[in-house]
Amino acid sequence: MKKVFAYLLLAAASAFALSCVRVDEPSEMPEDGIVLRICLDDLTTKATTYTNKNGEAARNENRVWGNKVDIFFFKDSTATAQIQKRVLNVTVGTADQWSSYVSIPVNYQDVEKIFNGMIPQESQCNVVVVANYSNGSASVYDGVTTRGQLYSLPLNVARWSNATQDWFVMRGSANLTLANPKGVTPAKGDIKLKRVAAKISFNMTVSSSTNEGTTSWSPNTDGMSVYLVYAMRQAVLGGTPTSVPTGINKVDYRVVDYEKDNNASYDNEKLYEYQGRNLVDSGETAMRDHDGDGVAEEECVVYVAGMKDNNGNVLETDTPFYTYPSTWEYGVATEPYMKLIIPWTTEDKSGNTRTKYYYYKIPFSANTIEYNNWYRIYIDVQILGGEEPVPPTATVTYCISNWEGDVDMTTATTETEITVIPASVVAARYLSVTTTEFILYNTDDLTIPIQSSHRVEVVGFDVDTGNAYKADHMVDANYVGTHTRIYNPFYTDDTHMDEDHIVIVKPNYSTDPATADTQTITFGDDASGTYGWSVTTDASGKESVFVHHTLNRDLSASSYDVAPYTIRMRIRHADEGKTSYYTDVTIEQRPPIQIYPEANKGGTSRYGYAFVNGAQNGSPSSNSANGSYTSSQSQTRWTYYLGSSPSDLSNSENKNTNMYIIETSVLPTEGNIASYMLGDPRQKTVFNLKGSKTSFTMNDTGAADWSYTTNDWDGTSRRLTYYYPVGTDASYNDFIAPRLRIASSFGATQPMTYYDAFRRCASYQESGYPAGRWRIPTKAEIEYIARLNSDGKIPLLLGSDSGTTDYWCNSGYMTVQKNRTPSYSGTVPTGTKYVRCVYDDWYWSESTRANLPDNKINTFTWGDQTRETVTIAQ
Repeated sequence: MKKVFAYLLLAAASAFALSCVRVDEPSEMPEDGIVLRICLDDLTTKATTYTNKNGEAARNENRVWGNKVDIFFFKDSTATAQIQKRVLNVTVGTADQWSSYVSIPVNYQDVEKIFNGMIPQESQCNVVVVANYSNGSASVYDGVTTRGQLYSLPLNVARWSNATQDWFVMRGSANLTLANPKGVTPAKGDIKLKRVAAKISFNMTVSSSTNEGTTSWSPNTDGMSVYLVYAMRQAVLGGTPTSVPTGINKVDYRVVDYEKDNNASYDNEKLYEYQGRNLVDSGETAMRDHDGDGVAEEECVVYVAGMKDNNGNVLETDTPFYTYPSTWEYGVATEPYMKLIIPWTTEDKSGNTRTKYYYYKIPFSANTIEYNNWYRIYIDVQILGGEEPVPPTATVTYCISNWEGDVDMTTATTETEITVIPASVVAARYLSVTTTEFILYNTDDLTIPIQSSHRVEVVGFDVDTGNAYKADHMVDANYVGTHTRIYNPFYTDDTHMDEDHIVIVKPNYSTDPATADTQTITFGDDASGTYGWSVTTDASGKESVFVHHTLNRDLSASSYDVAPYTIRMRIRHADEGKTSYYTDVTIEQRPPIQIYPEANKGGTSRYGYAFVNGAQNGSPSSNSANGSYTSSQSQTRWTYYLGSSPSDLSNSENKNTNMYIIETSVLPTEGNIASYMLGDPRQKTVFNLKGSKTSFTMNDTGAADWSYTTNDWDGTSRRLTYYYPVGTDASYNDFIAPRLRIASSFGATQPMTYYDAFRRCASYQESGYPAGRWRIPTKAEIEYIARLNSDGKIPLLLGSDSGTTDYWCNSGYMTVQKNRTPSYSGTVPTGTKYVRCVYDDWYWSESTRANLPDNKINTFTWGDQTRETVTIAQ
């Protein structure tokens, strides 16, 4: 076994560098004042045959700019310790010394102050040496009085685009022991400097070929490259790792373009994506086992990061990356990583070649990069990577040591002199699932493409039975992920994994939402028959997870689906690495008809949060003339309430306090509904229903003189102004809104005229869904609602348990009887009928003013708008 010893030293870079000569002992030590020997890290006095393999001198990694440093004395090493003495711009040595001695003249009073007022021998102080920071300017330390303030000083933004830096900021600290307070040399000691930056190098071997299905690929080694993504460009003098910025819109965040690192406009940018390094032949080879049998090995070229000119000529080899220390939360978008790009080439049967670029994401071994560490990456690539510029993750191990460690990466191990994480040769491990949230509209099958280095399996999550599909199922806080309308009834932590099955859940919306139960199905692992999943591979070798679940669309039976199914599953590696390599996927499968309740937020109180024309269930304003369209005092109740009402729910045969939302993406193709169509049932132009109780003029667009004067959304006092009623022409009869909200029993009425029914719905408001938007339903919508009730999909919303009830529709009225198809009359008589108002959820729910905020939910508000001013929420 090769022994690896780490001598941490200063290379002879130039006449201006802090440097050393190869002798057993350093040059003669001064004997006047406090004497410090300043060196890089663990400098020893033993002879060495160091060969400068790591390139410190050529890259100025050891250089002290202008041979000058700044020295600070403190009583102790605490952050609050005050500066007792400082010596700036000190010359530290010449080019032919092992290490550099500095002699700082002091008198007895200096010694007493520095050593905490303690004159006896063995008293201690703390000294900090800073190199390459002030460059002779004392002003950079203005206001610094404590050790903590010194360590918190910000470093200038680094220019990492070029591998060779002018210098690196260094800092070192040590405690000094008082030897002789009145002697010529009161104290002496070594100060070991450490760079505040970190160094990263990259070494790689690659298989000469790999197979994807039946296709063989070979790497194009001339076109390989590697990047360091999200390097930190700012730091503090103390070297404490800084959290990487995560806010994309913050001033201090923008990834610097590869060619713009020297642009002054980037001075305040913290993150940087390196200009790519070429991968070049290092001149070394290593034996690698690529078939996994542990016997046959392939001699592979070791490639290292380097630089080429435009003609492909190698200008530089073993070119390092640099970054300041940083830390991050696992999984954040700005997590630092190495991005490897390898072009792979294949040849078809006709001899034609095709090249594709494959990407590999190489994360760091932990979530912190420490200062003065050297991170040496060695990866053996055996398989194709991902095809997306944001690559799947590959796993490697690192050799991590102090910057000065001289380690042979091909045989790196753990020795007494240094402690490293042994660099092991591994295949790239990754699992990439591009999309993790799916909504299926009236679809039974889903194919999820994956890119994985290892065999995968699928497991599921248990159901959080305490919260699955309860009354608050429409509250946004119950939705997870980036899609705001996928409800998640599952536990999400690993302790509630179902290792053998995937669980699929469907709510039962036919009961009160506060007590709604769920239906669960346990998936098998074979996507055949009614449901199941499998991992499939196509002819090109691409893998996918295939999920199959058959929706029940048979309207000839009452068991057809009207609620979405939700599936949450984990795709993971099936071998010993399965706990670390996985992606969670959520699927919502929506049937062509979806129905769910939304409770009136007023609960079961007498009137709930329901208003008609400014009044709450027959309680008009004391100003009887306000908004009146008739002079008769006896008409005041009609003026405000428009149709009267049971005094409260106790006097109504229908006592359902839920509004029901019916969302339809595909209409049934059988029965009376087969001839209907999804669309907008409203008129194209504004009409505010002016006129008498027995008529109105359809082309009058002025503000409604009958409507209550109150505030609109913006607080402006007005009447109904921008109303679009349902189309009264028979051509609108067959329209059904794609997403329809039905008023709860708080909207029940006594019979009223056809014209007042229009006005009632125009001025109806419930549970924050404002007035000026509700309307009379179409003929088709009433039949649709009745059909869903007969099939047991919704409670009884129209009519009663016995007998018939007439309801106004857009062009006439419908006679409704429980469990029977309603009959239609296309005439508009002078008599009175009932009405149940509906709300175009499909239109208003997507706007920026979908409904009133909770603090205005009990305030009557006009919400009508012109079509041109309705803004779709983003």
